[in-house]
Amino acid sequence: MKALVLLATLALAAPLQGREPAIGRLLIATPQVGGFFAESVVVLVDHGAHGSLGLIVNRPLALRVAELLPDFESAAGHDEPAYFGGPVAPGQMLLLVRSATPPPGAAPVLDGVSVSGSRDTLRALLEHPPAGGELRAYVGYAGWASGQLAAEIARGDWLVAPGDAASVFTHEPVELWEQLLEKHQGIRVQAPPQAESRVAALAKSITLSPPWRSAAASSGSRTSARARSSTR
Repeated sequence: MKALVLLATLALAAPLQGREPAIGRLLIATPQVGGFFAESVVVLVDHGAHGSLGLIVNRPLALRVAELLPDFESAAGHDEPAYFGGPVAPGQMLLLVRSATPPPGAAPVLDGVSVSGSRDTLRALLEHPPAGGELRAYVGYAGWASGQLAAEIARGDWLVAPGDAASVFTHEPVELWEQLLEKHQGIRVQAPPQAESRVAALAKSITLSPPWRSAAASSGSRTSARARSSTR
């Protein structure tokens, strides 16, 4: 009997492995989520007792990196789109880097992906992109106060899934949400057209935080009730 109870307990626990929020995990919005986070996929770049910080990876903007960084000579010619990272601190830019090893001023997120808010790191990467890698710039971020993300997951707003570089740096971002939802929920969903109007006004002045992980830990941008993520 004890063996049967143990087997049953392990069977129930197995599907939860890798499904708790952590750095490098993906948050997949469920169909009940509206607002900024409707049909979004977020990669967590910081998570702990202080709260959580993530970047929406499937919201490319009509703005190019060079347009957002007119004061950076090294940004000239960078016509890749910037991404909407989330509704918190829309005047702040964070970077995701795909490379074999994290560059100076960046912290690992998952295998082959690191994050930075360092101005020096941005300048260096614009001048010398990572060999065989990729750089993506995100305007704003998603932030949760301590315990807030757990509450949203508990009410069914998010599916938590293992992250991977291919998903984070997908070249088909419009299709990513439906693909991941179908994979991890097992139910096919017809995604309506994305509402670009939700990602409307952006601050013209883009700033970068000090070297990582001060974006989440500093008082200026720490996840808090004042600058929180909301899926409702």
